[in-house]
Amino acid sequence: MAVRDILVVVGGEPASMRRVHQVIDLAGRLGAGVTGAFLRPMFPLSDYGAGGAWMSQGLLQEAVEAHALVVDRTEARAQRAFLAAAELQHLAADWIVLDTVQQLVERARLSDLVVVPPGPLPEGGEVTISAGQLGLACGGPLLVIPDHLGEMSIGRRVLACWNGSRESARAWRDAWPFILAADHVAVAAVRSRPDFDDDAALRFRLSRWDREVEVLSEPAPGDLASNVLRRKARGWGSDLLVMGLYGRPRISETVLGGVSHEFLADPPCPLLISH
Repeated sequence: MAVRDILVVVGGEPASMRRVHQVIDLAGRLGAGVTGAFLRPMFPLSDYGAGGAWMSQGLLQEAVEAHALVVDRTEARAQRAFLAAAELQHLAADWIVLDTVQQLVERARLSDLVVVPPGPLPEGGEVTISAGQLGLACGGPLLVIPDHLGEMSIGRRVLACWNGSRESARAWRDAWPFILAADHVAVAAVRSRPDFDDDAALRFRLSRWDREVEVLSEPAPGDLASNVLRRKARGWGSDLLVMGLYGRPRISETVLGGVSHEFLADPPCPLLISH
């Protein structure tokens, strides 16, 4: 698998532009082009009464037009900044404006990688979508970049989570271009109980590489797995954590939590997820 087209959701806030610069740096190392996607926030009709019934038609129309003007200005400002950043790095870049979440999902399915902030994305049309929902819907890897990172680079120290599941295997394969481009790679094997046979097989597989890969293995109960992974990501200095998305049924993730659910809400570092 090669990464040739990266779709990044772009907003007007400063954190969004920091994310753009980080993605452009990553795209340059992967040899990929970038597409900026601006998801237009819908007019918050609920803030103006039930269908605006308590407002005159004229006042409601003025509010709708004022909202559209702000969105247009935000989109134009974001587009200029995005294209200028890509041009500075001599990257091929496109810009698209999307009106609905469904349009975002459809475009994401055509991309090799989709980049989003954590939490819910801006509203488009009549529904909202979270990073986890988009990851399940797009059929490919999703890169979640927290807002608190500052100007750090992404993808030079890649830490891949491994528990032997189908989801972790899929994430490992989808992360291959990032693993090959990284300066340092490690595998965090966190399970509910020790599995020496699996550890031995994993170390044998990694030993066939031409580069050194560190294996950070530790048994941990399911409810402590996220704590262990956070500690390992921070202790090892990871700037990209690779993990499978929703290894348990999603109803269980919602009710009981789970590593996917917790990390999508509060990633310890940039998160590459795949289902």
